[in-house]
Amino acid sequence: MNKRVVIIGGGYAGVRAMQHLSARPYMQVTLIDKNPFHYLQTEAYALIAQQATLVDITVDLPALCSSYENVTFVKADVTGIDFDARRVTAGTRELYYDYIVLAMGSRTFFPDAIPGLHDYAHGVKSLKNAFRFRQQFERQLFERMSSEADEECRRFNVVVAGAGLSGVEIAAEMADYTRWFMRKNRMLCDNIDVYLIASHDEVLSGMHPYLKAKAKTRLQTLGVTVVFGERVASVEPNTAVLTSGRRVDFDFMIFAGGIIASKLARSLDVERNKKGQIAVHPSLAVVGKEDAFAIGDTADIRGHDGRPLPATANGAEKSAELAVLNILRSNRSEPMVERPIRLEGYMVALGRFNAAVVLFDRIRFSGLIGYVMKRLITNRYKFLLDSRAYKAFRRKPEVS
Repeated sequence: MNKRVVIIGGGYAGVRAMQHLSARPYMQVTLIDKNPFHYLQTEAYALIAQQATLVDITVDLPALCSSYENVTFVKADVTGIDFDARRVTAGTRELYYDYIVLAMGSRTFFPDAIPGLHDYAHGVKSLKNAFRFRQQFERQLFERMSSEADEECRRFNVVVAGAGLSGVEIAAEMADYTRWFMRKNRMLCDNIDVYLIASHDEVLSGMHPYLKAKAKTRLQTLGVTVVFGERVASVEPNTAVLTSGRRVDFDFMIFAGGIIASKLARSLDVERNKKGQIAVHPSLAVVGKEDAFAIGDTADIRGHDGRPLPATANGAEKSAELAVLNILRSNRSEPMVERPIRLEGYMVALGRFNAAVVLFDRIRFSGLIGYVMKRLITNRYKFLLDSRAYKAFRRKPEVS
C-alpha cells in the first residue's frame, strides 16, 4: 500500500530525504518549498567573492523532483500543520500525509537585544540576501575604482560578526578577494580592511583543532583583524560598538552570530529549544509525534558527545538518512533505530584556492590540496543533482 510522505524544505536535508525516499516506489513523496530552487548555502561565500554565479549554487527543484516517478514538487509557503489530522496547509492547498519530514532549515539570528542590528547589518543565509550583498559590495568596489585618483584615499572596512564556520569563510574570502581585486586592477588605493569579531578566544569554536589552527593562521596571512573575546553590543549607521566599548567603523557589516529556527518551526505545537529548533528523539522522530520527523537545522540534534550538532551540510544529510531509515522501519512496524549523528568531516573555505578539510577525524588537507578536495566534493554533489534534473529537462516539450 502506498504511503504519502510530505517533506517541507528543499535544502540539503530535505533534498537528501527526498532522494532516499524516491527509491521506494510505494512512497508517494511531496516536496514543498517557497523557492523553486535548491540553494547550496555552503557556497554563499563564493557568490559574494565573485567565485560563483547563480547557476553554480542553485539546482532547479521542479526539474529535480520531476525526474523521479513518485515525487511531486509544490512551490508554496506552508502556513500550518495539523498533526492530529495529518494535514499540511500550503498556499491554497491542503495536503494529507502518512509521514511528514520537517526540514525548513534556519535563518540568521538577529537578537533584538542588539540595537541597530536589523537596520545596518546583513545576513547571508538566504540566496536573496547573499545576492543583494554581492551587488552592494561590487558597487562599493566600483566607486573606489572611480575615485582612485582622488587626493584622499579613504579606508574601506568590512566587519564580520561571528567567528563560526560562516563568519570565518566569509571573512577569509572577502579579504582574499579584495586583495586580488586591487592587484588585478593595479590600484594604489588598496586600504580595505576586514574585521572578524569572535566572541570566544578562538575561531571555529567547537570544531576540530586542526581547522581552528589552519583558519587562524590563514586569517592572519590575509590580514584579517580578528577581535577575540568581544561581541557586538549595538550597531550605529557606520559603526559597530563592541561589549568593551570599542568602536569599529564599517562600510559593510555581515552578521553571522548564530542561527534560529524558521518561523514555521517556532509556530508549531511541539517541544523546542531556545533557538526554536524542534525537540527530537535520537531516532529523529519529533517528541510526541511518531509519524513526524525533524532533520537538519530545524531539529535540536545532538552528537555522540551530547553537544548540539554543528550546522553543516554533511550533518543535514546524515540526519535525513537516519529519518528515512526510521520512516521505512516504522512502515514495516519495526522498532526505530536510535543513534547519534556522526559527521564524516568538516570543510572550511579560506580564500581563493585555499581550504582546510578534515575527514573521519584522521585525514587532513589544507592549502591548495584542501581547496581541490573541497571543490571535488562540492562539484560532485552539484553534478549529481544537475544530472538528475537534466533528465526532466530533456523530456520538456520543444517549443515550435
